[in-house]
Amino acid sequence: MIPTRYESHSPARTLGKRYTLKEAAALLGTGHITLCKQLRELGMLDANNLGTRPHTSSGRLCVELKTFEHSGLGTEKPYGKTLVTERGLLYIANRLNIKIQREAANDE
Repeated sequence: MIPTRYESHSPARTLGKRYTLKEAAALLGTGHITLCKQLRELGMLDANNLGTRPHTSSGRLCVELKTFEHSGLGTEKPYGKTLVTERGLLYIANRLNIKIQREAANDE
């Protein structure tokens, strides 16, 4: 059974485009690892790169629960994947004093 720790962080509450941390890093003109480190320093991510409650509750980040098949155990294992919303992208850019590179976002 999937743990309920992140149930209240449901992405269904968040409207609009959502970006993976790698996509958000590209839009902000930085690397994925660097962005994750900066977001941990800001308190937006925990040690496992999952969005913290204040930022998921405000709609800046959302955590999707996913599963993968563990080949050794033959069971499904759950994991969380953090996504950045449009609102979150603007917030991060403002907090880090970075201009969003919209040309990198031309994926629509």
